[in-house]
Amino acid sequence: MKSIAIVGAGIGGCTTYLFLKKHLSPHIPDLEIHIYESYPPPPYISKSTSTHPTNAEERPNQRSTLTTDVTTALGGGLGLSPNGVRVLKTLDPSIYTRIKNSSYETDVFALQVSSGRMLGNFSAGGKRYGHGTMFIMRAALHDAVLEKVDLKDISFGRKVRRVVDGEERVRVEFEDGGDVEVDFVVGADGVWGRTRDAIPESAGVKAEYDGLVGVGASLDEKTTRKILDELKDKKNVVIPKSPMTMTFGPSAFFGTVLNIDKINKTPSEEPAPGDQDLERDLPFAGWWSTFPMDPPPTSKTPFSEVKDQVLAKHKGWTPLITALIENSGVEGAGEVTHVLPRWITPSLPKWTSDSGRILLAGDAAHCMPPDSGQGVSCAVEDAMTIALLCEAIFAESSVKESDENEKFKKLCDLYANLRKPRCEYIVAEARKRGDMKRELGVVEQTIRNVVMWAMCKVMPESAMDAFYSYDVATEVKKALNGKAPAVKGKGKVVVRED
Repeated sequence: MKSIAIVGAGIGGCTTYLFLKKHLSPHIPDLEIHIYESYPPPPYISKSTSTHPTNAEERPNQRSTLTTDVTTALGGGLGLSPNGVRVLKTLDPSIYTRIKNSSYETDVFALQVSSGRMLGNFSAGGKRYGHGTMFIMRAALHDAVLEKVDLKDISFGRKVRRVVDGEERVRVEFEDGGDVEVDFVVGADGVWGRTRDAIPESAGVKAEYDGLVGVGASLDEKTTRKILDELKDKKNVVIPKSPMTMTFGPSAFFGTVLNIDKINKTPSEEPAPGDQDLERDLPFAGWWSTFPMDPPPTSKTPFSEVKDQVLAKHKGWTPLITALIENSGVEGAGEVTHVLPRWITPSLPKWTSDSGRILLAGDAAHCMPPDSGQGVSCAVEDAMTIALLCEAIFAESSVKESDENEKFKKLCDLYANLRKPRCEYIVAEARKRGDMKRELGVVEQTIRNVVMWAMCKVMPESAMDAFYSYDVATEVKKALNGKAPAVKGKGKVVVRED
């Protein structure tokens, strides 16, 4: 193998590139790995096309908006689960350091009902898994991996028109009329990507709107302190102790990110030297609301057009929730808002082409409901799996090397057997969680609340092993040795390194 094209420079595409550089390039010194991204470059790269900027003021941060129309600005905040954190730490400790300094980490999610009554705490990770869940702005996480990519190996503004499979080479055609031929293509181009069309069995499968929309905002220090100051003298106001709180009501869901430890610092306290650019990536408060909406809005629908609907869905809920919504989308509030309809990819018949020279990764293969908290974590698991399999298959020192076409087919077969069952299991579990955020009757609400309360009371430490303890390297090794890989993680992982 001499050349690889990665379609898509999102978090999944960048981590695939970095893992391949780490595991495969040392064995094939002249290997060319190039990323093609349809969006234009972010402004901080436009100013310096040969190297990444060192000036923190030129880096993207949580205040980037969707109108910037660059891949780094897409999306709001996300939860990076312990399994995803471990993968990124394995990739590059400096990436881990950057995301740790750009996130809020918690071992528990607090669960409550719309009145503010607490149901209990649900595991978000912890010592058993090496890490908790990290809340981070998508732009900050993307920046952390993108800045490790050699800029000569990425082309922005190259929108793919078609990918054509072949027994010996794969042709990637662009809308600007150009094309490239490579040995191998990784389609990390998301739910609307074109790489999937090169796999006939999956080409006709289109993303489906799941009936729910996510609306949210991130608030700056001034706005957050104003909200808390106005609420401090009101009765029945409960300020969550956990940085992340999940609130369930009759016809909607509300998530809150509020780091009281940070808020309790005096405004004059400054971040540690060298961390100023990281601290600004963190909103003082963030929230997202999930509820049914038909027809769906678009990702470019202004927050102002749906704000009244959000307020109506949460009317009568705990005062903190109402205050967060009312103070979002206000001129001068210094926050970023987003409106994101939830598009889900039905299970694809195949993730790989017949030749074995094309495979799908991340959202292109398994765009899952955000209720799993595993979307990005599964994407980086995909990336590590691809690289470890490539290293094992294409870096063989055996004198009698197998035919290259057979190697590609072996790679794709192992990859699909490793990743497809796990991701489909997670999607199924996420759909169950998403159903709890739809319109429910009184009896259904009561059952849901009792079940969640009971889970918080009796849930063992190992309850989240299936999600959080999955180990990519172990499962790849098992698959290469002909053993059946695990769909779920098993057992304790590591002791946390604080």
